[in-house]
Amino acid sequence: MSRSRLFTAAVAAGSLILATACGATTDETTGGGDGQKTIRVGVALAGPRNDNAFYQTYLEGVTQNAEAMNLKVSVVDNLTDPQQITDALTNLAADNDLIIGGGSALVAGANAVAAANPDTTFVMSGVVKEGVSNLHAYMMLQGVPAYVAGVLAAGTSKTGKVGFIGGAQIPPTSQSDIDFKAGARATKPDIGYAAVTVGSFSDATKAKQAAAAQITDGVDVIYAFVDAGLPGVLQAIEESGKYVKVFNPTTDRCAESDALIGYDYQNNQQLVTTILQDYLAGKLPAGTKKYALEDPKIQKLTMCPNSAQLQAQADEITAKINAGEITMPEGG
Repeated sequence: MSRSRLFTAAVAAGSLILATACGATTDETTGGGDGQKTIRVGVALAGPRNDNAFYQTYLEGVTQNAEAMNLKVSVVDNLTDPQQITDALTNLAADNDLIIGGGSALVAGANAVAAANPDTTFVMSGVVKEGVSNLHAYMMLQGVPAYVAGVLAAGTSKTGKVGFIGGAQIPPTSQSDIDFKAGARATKPDIGYAAVTVGSFSDATKAKQAAAAQITDGVDVIYAFVDAGLPGVLQAIEESGKYVKVFNPTTDRCAESDALIGYDYQNNQQLVTTILQDYLAGKLPAGTKKYALEDPKIQKLTMCPNSAQLQAQADEITAKINAGEITMPEGG
């Protein structure tokens, strides 16, 4: 079943109540449960819930479990301003047993709010403050698959120039930039490299402008670390009429354009399911639990059908990273 249909089915299983909070839309979904204790779960997202990428899949990880785990789910999305984030997390803490945060931009707010709300458990998707008993995190090291993509990009480029386009300025963005560059230069030390962070994962116009500039400068392989902004990159390529290939994060969007050759598959639904299971079992980790490429069911650099011949090379590089034969840049 597709991710969007999973989301629809999960919402249809319960009731949906719309309200407005902190300048963002809040939804509430109630699962069935057959007499189970109701678990109130607040989901905070740093971007839109319908981005076809990170934020949507993070939410789906909760909603697909709503009925089976008897979850009463409330959602606040598009949280970008620091005060807005703090207010949203504070408001969610007042009415929920568990808060799951999707997006590293939420971490600072959780670090500030969690200790003041000891009866609510906070689980974020970035590195959190140590020593706060109700504050936990599960995160994917997105720079590691970006390194693999960098190796493939260097081998694929015909112009000898590759580029990185990042969304918001958060640690996964900067680390993916660092590691994509490292992978490319480990393959071709003199390869040309361009990088820009546009300030938003969802702004297609900014992403298009960045891509157009890089294409004009001769870049022919781009790691587009954006979500809802990806169509802007693809439009810039189409309008240029040039041979340019693209990697994207999180989800399989290969069908959107022949320019897409691979993606950092992240199974956020499974990750969030693990969070919920660990919460119910009382097994949440202290501090931050990190995932790189050790488990391909959680994260894997995956090639599109039009570049399937490169999958074996991607898997070989991945195996070397997992075996410690490749030294990743600091933080990767």
